[in-house]
Amino acid sequence: MGLARLFNPRDLNGNGLVDDFDLLLPISERFFSGGSTTLRGFGYQEAGPRQVIVPQGQFHNSSGELVGVNPFTVPIGGNGMIVTNLEARVPVTPDIQVVPFYDGGNVFRAAGDIFKRQPITPAGDFVQDINAQNLRVRWTNTVGLGFRFKTPLGGALAIDYGYLLNPSEFLIPQNLGTTPTTAIYRLHQGQIQFRFTQTF
Repeated sequence: MGLARLFNPRDLNGNGLVDDFDLLLPISERFFSGGSTTLRGFGYQEAGPRQVIVPQGQFHNSSGELVGVNPFTVPIGGNGMIVTNLEARVPVTPDIQVVPFYDGGNVFRAAGDIFKRQPITPAGDFVQDINAQNLRVRWTNTVGLGFRFKTPLGGALAIDYGYLLNPSEFLIPQNLGTTPTTAIYRLHQGQIQFRFTQTF
């Protein structure tokens, strides 16, 4: 579990009020999670809130042709994190174990969001309001199965498949030049993780 809070939040983005983004820690101090050693249903550090990136400018492919780039989301971490890992190591042979597991938790915008998602205050800007909604995530549950193979190097090769039972969903703006709408981006439910782990 990790909890943090700014002592003296101020208006950093210049919109005249202290909003959700002003309450976040600097990105180098935020909590991140996801991957083979934390929440195995997520890619590396992909758990938690996300921010929409709307590409600006002109983009060209390798042939020099003008192409469009759709808005996308990136993980931005948060001020609160809970990670729960439960696993059972069942020996099959002296060198192989089967490992059923459960991982629960997430990275949260603020400590208060761990227990109840807080409502957003609309800023009046379409993309900013979407970003504020994408800061709210919920507790996630991952179940999975893994294998541990003892190696001559003294550790074990771990292979885990995590299945995210309730993947997070995020809004992405569409048609910004005409009539703005939103699309829903849902995280992948399955992840395969590899790592070297302690000797069993």
